[in-house]
Amino acid sequence: MLTAIRERDGQKLGAWEAHRDDRPFVCFCCQRVVTLRRGHIIAPHFAHQPPVTCEYGTGESEAHRRCKIAIYESLCTDSRVTKCELERNLGTVRPDVSAYINGVPVAIEVQLSTLSLEKIAYRTSEYRRKGIYVLWLPVYHRGLDQELYSPRPWERWLHATYFGRVYYWLEGATVLPVRFRDYYLLLRGRTRDYQKLSRRKVLITGQPLNLIEHFKPFDRDACARQLRVPNAKLMIAVQ
Repeated sequence: MLTAIRERDGQKLGAWEAHRDDRPFVCFCCQRVVTLRRGHIIAPHFAHQPPVTCEYGTGESEAHRRCKIAIYESLCTDSRVTKCELERNLGTVRPDVSAYINGVPVAIEVQLSTLSLEKIAYRTSEYRRKGIYVLWLPVYHRGLDQELYSPRPWERWLHATYFGRVYYWLEGATVLPVRFRDYYLLLRGRTRDYQKLSRRKVLITGQPLNLIEHFKPFDRDACARQLRVPNAKLMIAVQ
């Protein structure tokens, strides 16, 4: 994680601004001591000491940390964004980046396949309960350059939740909208050929979008057709 609490005064510090003289640091969630880690290759961050039992002490990769930092730094440079913060403690949830964008309370969650579908749905419901609009952002990867792609379960859920689009983070405040179109296999039968729906999808990419300029808040109703989607407050692209 990128932030921790300085124990002596309760001040929240980013790993990039903390010093070893500020020790000890504690996790805001479990209140256990965490270690400041710096290096020439890895981004500065705080790490839990083993054994790790805290939800926020596992599963965060270097790519996840760098993505959060890039989004945060990009949003902080725009006057239309206020109260921007990394890992804001909201009790039941802790968004990777949160801010008021054009006056709208927004939570940005970076998804790198470490969260279960159940936790993603739970956090989405919690943001709605708190009156915050959420945007889930997977990171764009080379697999999306293929002609056919097999979305992971949580990608299918995001596709359903955001009305047929998944927004993949590219850099800074720039994301790429991607649609999944059904793909059918042509199979030979004994008497005739027939089509079968494939797990793989045809990817249809749109134009890159800016988080500040191209998104608006939207309240969506629950849906339980193929994938169960709860009532949610979402940031949706305006196109």
